[in-house]
Amino acid sequence: MSSSVIDLAKRAGNQAVNINKPTGTDFHINSRGSDWFFSAMCVFIVITGLLIVLMFRKPVNERVFYYTAIAPNLFMIINYFTLASDLGWAPVKAKYNHFRTADQKTVPGTRQIFYARYIGWFCAMPWPIIQMGLISTTPWPQTIFNVAMTEVYVICMLIGSVVHSTYKWGYMGFGMAASYIACTSLMTTSRNLAIKLGKDVFTFFEVSMGIIMSIWFIYPVCFGVSEGGNAISPDATGIWYGILDLIWLSFLPAGVAVVAAANFSLDRLQLTKAPAVAPAALPASRSMSSIASAKSAKSAKSAKSAKSAKSAKSTKSKKSKGKKSKK
Repeated sequence: MSSSVIDLAKRAGNQAVNINKPTGTDFHINSRGSDWFFSAMCVFIVITGLLIVLMFRKPVNERVFYYTAIAPNLFMIINYFTLASDLGWAPVKAKYNHFRTADQKTVPGTRQIFYARYIGWFCAMPWPIIQMGLISTTPWPQTIFNVAMTEVYVICMLIGSVVHSTYKWGYMGFGMAASYIACTSLMTTSRNLAIKLGKDVFTFFEVSMGIIMSIWFIYPVCFGVSEGGNAISPDATGIWYGILDLIWLSFLPAGVAVVAAANFSLDRLQLTKAPAVAPAALPASRSMSSIASAKSAKSAKSAKSAKSAKSAKSTKSKKSKGKKSKK
């Protein structure tokens, strides 16, 4: 009886790694790594649910910040479900033999690289950048540029993670350069605009940007010791990235949305559209029918004037002929 209960408990547990086996890899996540991903996914779900509830308590035209917080959480829910299910990965031969296992088939071994993680980042990472643009009233062309630099960062890190040779560090360098450009743009143009909105907005912007930059610059460190340097296991990589993702792509956007929606009016942040000016109605005297009547009257008057001028000219001509005949 006890053995059957134990077997049932085992079958009822997380079987993702057994069902979707990481075939062809020496270094891969195990059931504990999958459990962590499912746990992180649950946190993203809870935060998303709370944000949706709070969003519906606001008028429909005051929900913009909640949209920018719900979006990254939704993308990360899908992302972490994929990671926890042990899907969305590719086997890549490691360049360095720093992390080893007793049964690895090659030296260096083959590492499990989750490309699904980078797809999730591509969809989720721009949203905190958009939030900073909204808070500081940054013009949309500048915000689009900042988002583009964020996407360049993700793409470069994705390519670097699946490259076997040392050229992976070149892609990492390009990605870090793109992140520095985005942060420099935000801390110059956007920061100067935030100053003009008041001390409270400026302080909130600086604190939020401080968190973004601190977390963002830790991602390449994790990349360097995991996909890049193969110094830590895929499970440790997942925990490290997971903590960063929860802070940057869940807690921070949610906090920004709640604080901004409660303290900063959309009018103050120039996020409300000016009402469209209706075209002035034509006065009664200038209606279409009156305009047509005026044109007809003007034409009749012109014809009458021409006829009078012609008649006067004819009379004058007759008089001049009469004078000539008398002579």
